[in-house]
Amino acid sequence: MPANLLYLGFAFPPGLHARHPDINPAGHPLETQMVAELRSHFMVRSVASLPVEVSGAALDPNASAGVESDLHLLDRAPELVHRRQAFNQLTTAYFEWRRKGWAPEALLVYNFSPVYNAFIRWLRKSPDHPKIILLLADSSSLGQPVSAWKRFRYLFKPMAWFDDAMLPMTDAIIGLSCQTKTIAESLGLPFLWVPGGCQPGRARPVSTATPDGAPIRFGYFGALAPHAGIVPLARLLAQPGLDATLEIYGYGSQSGELAELAKRNPRIRFHGFVPGGDPCLDAAAECDVLVNPRPATHGNENNFPSKLFEYALAGRCILTAGMSGVDGVLGPEAFYFNAGDFEASLLDRLRLVARTPRGELARRAGAIQARVTSEFSWRRQGARMAAFIEKSGTTVKY
Repeated sequence: MPANLLYLGFAFPPGLHARHPDINPAGHPLETQMVAELRSHFMVRSVASLPVEVSGAALDPNASAGVESDLHLLDRAPELVHRRQAFNQLTTAYFEWRRKGWAPEALLVYNFSPVYNAFIRWLRKSPDHPKIILLLADSSSLGQPVSAWKRFRYLFKPMAWFDDAMLPMTDAIIGLSCQTKTIAESLGLPFLWVPGGCQPGRARPVSTATPDGAPIRFGYFGALAPHAGIVPLARLLAQPGLDATLEIYGYGSQSGELAELAKRNPRIRFHGFVPGGDPCLDAAAECDVLVNPRPATHGNENNFPSKLFEYALAGRCILTAGMSGVDGVLGPEAFYFNAGDFEASLLDRLRLVARTPRGELARRAGAIQARVTSEFSWRRQGARMAAFIEKSGTTVKY
């Protein structure tokens, strides 16, 4: 009989993401694929905290993938009202599940967030509670100094605790970034590195988009925000003397700035939002090299860029920062720049890649894709997570 697992996350139910494509673009595919795989190992009850209501209106489950959850919580302004309601809903549902004979051996929570934090703190007061396992996808505060004034102000926010105050409330950590292992070790917590995964059946044939002698066509997909490093990348590629173009797909706070830059420079091409999944892979196939230009800021050392799995599936060579264990996923055939010396190192790598023959780019792309699809499929990653959760998932009794 499979063990019971309670999952606390943020993934939309099937069909809802198509209705709200601008919300939670990065975590949604990861959660959807991960939970589907975990359900082959556990009896999973899933809870989703959402910024929009799940209405009774008919949703087309074929419109977008998602997670079928047992409970949907609403988290939006006014926080004081909705967070308290969500917390009460979650505790009530937990009591009801246990009353009906379903008790989880383990709880897996995706990141720290106010309502889930309050539930974890409440749960630990129980005389017996499931092991609490944190899936640490990202954190902008861990490892960073926090002023006494900011900590004081947090005392007045509803259900607000800093991540470093919540870590001791957990029993084990699964981290997307291998660099968070040091955080787990400092607290004596078991740790498993799972950067994410891919679905090998979606892999595209390896090829090149342009012939030798034509300008290299770089591509970027994802958030258009400071933490992503896309504006510095675009400015570097807009400089004279670099025989290359940049295709930009995504949305975010810097969309306007990038659109204006594209108007002034024909080598920068701004396309805006492209849906995830196959449309994303189709667009990536029009590029020669895909770029992940994350700087060593904004807590990027505590996350893993999930776009790299899509980049690998697209069958294109990759230029990326090497933080968070990226080199351990992509291997030696990707191009890497030093995020600590962001602009100088990135510009040097852009120039090198722009001079590289298309055949060599294709060879590297093939090696990257083969490595990622064979070693980081969700089937393999899900099995690793399940073994770790089962090992850590014994109910705690005091």
